Amino acid sequence: MARALRLEVLRIGTRGSELALAQARLAAEALQRAHPGLRCELRIIHTAGDQRTDIPLSEVNKATGTGDKGVFIAAIEEALAAGEIDCAVHSLKDMPGALDPRFTLAAVLPREQVEDVLVEREDADAAHPVVATGSVRRAHLVNLLWPNARTIPVRGNVATRLKKLAESAEATSTLLARAGLNRLGYTQDTLVVCGRTLHLRPLPVDDFPPALGQGVIALETRVDDAAATALVSAVNHAATSRCMRAERRFLDLLKADCSVPVAGLATEDANGILTLRITYFTPQGRCIRLSHTASPADSPETLAQAVYAQLPR
Repeated sequence: MARALRLEVLRIGTRGSELALAQARLAAEALQRAHPGLRCELRIIHTAGDQRTDIPLSEVNKATGTGDKGVFIAAIEEALAAGEIDCAVHSLKDMPGALDPRFTLAAVLPREQVEDVLVEREDADAAHPVVATGSVRRAHLVNLLWPNARTIPVRGNVATRLKKLAESAEATSTLLARAGLNRLGYTQDTLVVCGRTLHLRPLPVDDFPPALGQGVIALETRVDDAAATALVSAVNHAATSRCMRAERRFLDLLKADCSVPVAGLATEDANGILTLRITYFTPQGRCIRLSHTASPADSPETLAQAVYAQLPR
């Protein structure tokens, strides 16, 4: 049953990591700017992706029975469905391409910088790097771009992964999203962690494309909660939303989850023209690059379908 059409307190569900909390606070600040007097309460929810750090991220769904839901969102959506929270805040790149019909993406905040950053120890062997990553997308791109590199698995939040890199006897570098680093205040080119100097090198998007949805904070509500949905939709960033719709529709068409090596980015120019660029690795390891541009009259979903149609059958 829908709640009354006026809210004074919005209960926001989020993961408990430092980055997730930073993102939830950004969402709360945007909502309070749009609705002076609104109180936002953050509710921390532990997800399968947080609890199972002993196995690769691509295997968590199977191990925890979360099906095709994102491993970082299933438990939060359960709380949302139960009415324990009014709004869920997610990293968009953690979300599957198709939402459970009980929910809606009421808003996305303006997109942060989208590129990945290579974090290298100062004693790294540049000719033969050992890159710690838990992402199949990043691992495939590393193998494509740096033939002499080797990848090893790693899990954990940003601070944990920086510490693991600094203390590792094997890894010489890792990859992190620029958006997450920015939101946590890691904006400098050099860090000192556990006494080791780490250098941060942003990677060009054309060479090292991001995850679909990377850099976007998404706010999810229940479709039957008119009050929360109307309140949250007031902070939606229209241009980011259009790009997000193209990227998510492509993910849905591909039926991709975190085990599928796919990357890409939708962009919109000053004239409202959308372009979607995709990098996809087939099960045989072949790299396919696709792109298409749509006029302002075309929907983002139509653009995604045009790109998907270019995939070899």
